[in-house]
Amino acid sequence: MNKTFSIAIIFLSIFLILFSFHTINLSSADIGRHIVNGDVLLHSGEYGVSKSDVLHKNFFSYTHPGFSFINHHWLSGVAIYLSYNIFGFGGLSLIYFLLILGTFIFVLATVRDDSDLSSVVLAGIFLIPLIAGRTEVRPEGLSYFLIGLFIFILYQYSKGKIGGRFLWLLPTLMLLWANSHIYFIFGPFLIGMFLLEVLFLREMEKVKKLSVILGASLVAMFITPFGVAGALYPFTIFQNYGYRIVENQSIRFLENLSFVNPEFLWYKITLFLVIVSSIIILVKRREKFSSALSSITLVTALLAYLGIRYIPLFALFSLPLLAYNTTVIKKIFWREIDDDLKMIIYALSFIFIITITMAQFREGLPWNRDFGLGIREEALAPTEFIKNNQIRGPFFNNYDVGGFMIFGLFPKEKVFVDNRPEAYPKDFFEKVYIPMQEDEEVWQREMEKNKFNAIFFYRLDYTPAAQTFLIARVKDPAWVPVFVDNETIIFLYRNKENEEIIKKYELPKEIFKI
Repeated sequence: MNKTFSIAIIFLSIFLILFSFHTINLSSADIGRHIVNGDVLLHSGEYGVSKSDVLHKNFFSYTHPGFSFINHHWLSGVAIYLSYNIFGFGGLSLIYFLLILGTFIFVLATVRDDSDLSSVVLAGIFLIPLIAGRTEVRPEGLSYFLIGLFIFILYQYSKGKIGGRFLWLLPTLMLLWANSHIYFIFGPFLIGMFLLEVLFLREMEKVKKLSVILGASLVAMFITPFGVAGALYPFTIFQNYGYRIVENQSIRFLENLSFVNPEFLWYKITLFLVIVSSIIILVKRREKFSSALSSITLVTALLAYLGIRYIPLFALFSLPLLAYNTTVIKKIFWREIDDDLKMIIYALSFIFIITITMAQFREGLPWNRDFGLGIREEALAPTEFIKNNQIRGPFFNNYDVGGFMIFGLFPKEKVFVDNRPEAYPKDFFEKVYIPMQEDEEVWQREMEKNKFNAIFFYRLDYTPAAQTFLIARVKDPAWVPVFVDNETIIFLYRNKENEEIIKKYELPKEIFKI
């Protein structure tokens, strides 16, 4: 890695930090559940749960404890639990950032020898806010890292810069990936795209080698506790998905709902630049066209349009392609431009791109959000309130707060629902969970069935059903609000068991704006 490239990486890494360091919103994050999942898997005997149940059953829930599903990120849970035990939440945040940073460096290094420094820097500045779009600590951080590593190895091999022996790292990593996160399906996809490229170029020795590596990687997909079902899970998970999640919705659907997200405009601009630059190279310098990078980028562009959770992936794939395409196009059109004029254009381009990027994503800058690592000091207050006052369930909780409740209260209390739609029957969401928030008759029916003693709710759930439910409970004399913070609210059922706690902590309902 030469000195100027290293300096560029340091500068872009600092820019990445601006958008990536974000305190964990524990109230609605998945991370608490992952920690407990790893803990229970390693100490299943202490929890009275079999390892098979950890992998296949929804043991966190009292509503559907026997429901069978595939715990596809079980190994991530183990890694997250061990990391949390050693480093705490701050360490988890830092590890996640290092995974994203490693990914970023790999995708930049992919085209380092085929791109000039200015193109790398400008593309990096422009795309960093999209790459850092999913700042919550998740198992998919490992997927991003492996995607970056796969692209680097495959591109370097396809260009003859590394030997075929390095390819054997890919099926080895697939064993880890297939047990850690559902994005493992991108591994064979990436290998397949580069295989098609060398096949098109009639580089038959590389075709044979990549074919073997692809076959070995596909075999590795099946080496999990779930066998064939696990390998096919990326294609079947949405067959039992009864709850609509924002991150799984299309850009068009969300824009029709007037859902405001600065990433949508940047997605469209990036896609436009990718298409136009690729067409120019196809017309002017066909031999320089990178079919593998272009195909991968366009496929993930489609995925990102259909589900916004894939926008960071699209940005990751776009980064090396845009840096490469820009370099090729400059060589085509800039031959006659004076060097001094080039420097002026570079400087103006740098100022322009960094200015519009920071303006477009100003809400993501440190001074406009919770910048930092780990969790806020008061983040555990709701579960501590429940434990300190010995509040007992059954709890009714909403989808968002389920992972937090598992982290703070399991195994003493189990959840009504948590943020894994695949872990509950589809009918549960469509015929029970959502209707009981919208329809008072259904709520009373479920109240009679489950004998709820408390409600633990993420009050920033702005779905119409959730807001209807919260307003109804605030007005309901049978339910008393006893705790509220910036994100959560706790109600107790007005009965003898809760009488002393209510006397001590009852909140006047006048403080709630309805």
